[in-house]
Amino acid sequence: MINLHVVPVQGEPFDHPFDGDSLVVGRASDSDLVIEDRFLSRRHSRIFRLDGRLMIEDLGSRNGTLLNGGPVREPAPVELGDVVKISGSVITVLDADASREPPLPQELPDHTILRSASGLLSHVSSDSSQLRGETAVRRYAERLRLVNDVHRALGQSIELEELLELILERVFDHLRPEQAAIFLKRDGELELAARRSVPGVDGDFITSRSLQSEVTDKGMAALVLDVESDERFASAQSILFSGIRSLVAAPLLDIREDRGGGDDGGDGGALGMIVLSSRAGVRKFSEEDMELLVSLASVAALSLRNVSLAAEAVERRRLEKELALGRHIQKALLPAELPRIAGYELHARNIPSRGVSGDYYVVLERGGGSEVVLMVADVSGKGIAASILTASLEALAAGPIEDGLPPNEILNRLSRLLHQRTPPEKYATAFLAVLEPATGALTYANAGHNPALIVRESGKVDEIGSTGLPIGLLPGAEYKAGATHLGEGDIFLLDTDGITEALDPDGQEYGEERLIEFCRSHREHSLEQVAQLLAADLESFVRGRPFDDDRTLVMARRLEAGRG
Repeated sequence: MINLHVVPVQGEPFDHPFDGDSLVVGRASDSDLVIEDRFLSRRHSRIFRLDGRLMIEDLGSRNGTLLNGGPVREPAPVELGDVVKISGSVITVLDADASREPPLPQELPDHTILRSASGLLSHVSSDSSQLRGETAVRRYAERLRLVNDVHRALGQSIELEELLELILERVFDHLRPEQAAIFLKRDGELELAARRSVPGVDGDFITSRSLQSEVTDKGMAALVLDVESDERFASAQSILFSGIRSLVAAPLLDIREDRGGGDDGGDGGALGMIVLSSRAGVRKFSEEDMELLVSLASVAALSLRNVSLAAEAVERRRLEKELALGRHIQKALLPAELPRIAGYELHARNIPSRGVSGDYYVVLERGGGSEVVLMVADVSGKGIAASILTASLEALAAGPIEDGLPPNEILNRLSRLLHQRTPPEKYATAFLAVLEPATGALTYANAGHNPALIVRESGKVDEIGSTGLPIGLLPGAEYKAGATHLGEGDIFLLDTDGITEALDPDGQEYGEERLIEFCRSHREHSLEQVAQLLAADLESFVRGRPFDDDRTLVMARRLEAGRG
């Protein structure tokens, strides 16, 4: 027969014989082994026999089960002499004839108490219906009054720094530490955000990394009864020399992130933590203090989240205004209207994917109308950074275009200037063509851009590929020139890869072949209609999936004699 020697957190030690097949330990009255411990679950753990071996398992308890100091996550074998710890109570497994003396204190150091903060909050809430006696009811009412007082005080609309000071003020009012500090997570790291000390207590507030991990990473409340005896502080000499002996800490649980991810509190939702300290002989914190700090920290975390959300809303509105302004400026860089060229139909449009675009286009006359410049560019990246580079590219291109240079020489100069002014990862693809309206002659250069399409009146489609690298990629890039001709009824089309690389929900691209077939089958429509029908075809293709990239389209059609 096995004897279980029980040292409860409250009351005198006692023995419980076990000679059956299964024994449930908990605080519920129907448990096989009932232990009066408010932090135990109703059915906390089970000791049972399996194939002749003694085993133990945790029954999904709120605070877990420890076997010889290690957590029981799955059924584990138990030997004579093993020590089981559930909450603050200790069970030693002994032979029935062995000595029943309780284990020596050094065998089970109890200098630090860890509790799940979310479990404590749930326990405090659920425990109110089980209160018995005038004293217990009075203490519970006092706690509610304190928490409500803090809730009202922190419910003001104030800045973060003022809120932190107010939290510390309330903590000092109700828990009377010598030092208190609030640590907040910023970029995944804990930073000291605010601290306060009573007069005469100086020095930085230092805590151990292991304690920080327990509190903020695992969501545990911690009560360190004796810093000197806790190995977590063995290297924190400044704490030991300061005379600090008692610590209590609670996580600032972000309830929005708390998905009930387990009784260990490891929901990853801590905004940071509050830590209080005191020197020996001045103040020794208790479990009741820990419970109260957890409640206060919960209210403080809610206020911190509200302040953070308000700041995020302000920042979001600021960014929206900047995006709107950026788009307004960017639109001003695009042609307000396209030139009217006798014998030609022109159309252009730019649709950004993120408010501002990394694409831009040029459609303008030069040489007194003897030439029309058609250009599309797509800079690397997206969003605001790409739009800034787009504006720079437009400014750099304006001079060479107005100087009347041929397409390849414009790209030569533009690539060199862009490379000098931007880091290596900033570059752009571009297609630049110069059309002679009188003859339909078209000269061009393609800097690593999508192939241009010439949709012939007959339905044949010619693709014009690259004649050089993207601009700005290499310092001495040179571009070859090409030449072709637009006949009556032919359409010249430039686009960016936001069209051909649009994805459907299955990850399939719209693709060059589909674009070519679309253009071939819709070549009889006006260019405005072609653009509208293409936009509709793209929307149908992506089936609600957001576009990842900007979409830009520039088209020119040479009209048949007698039209236009």
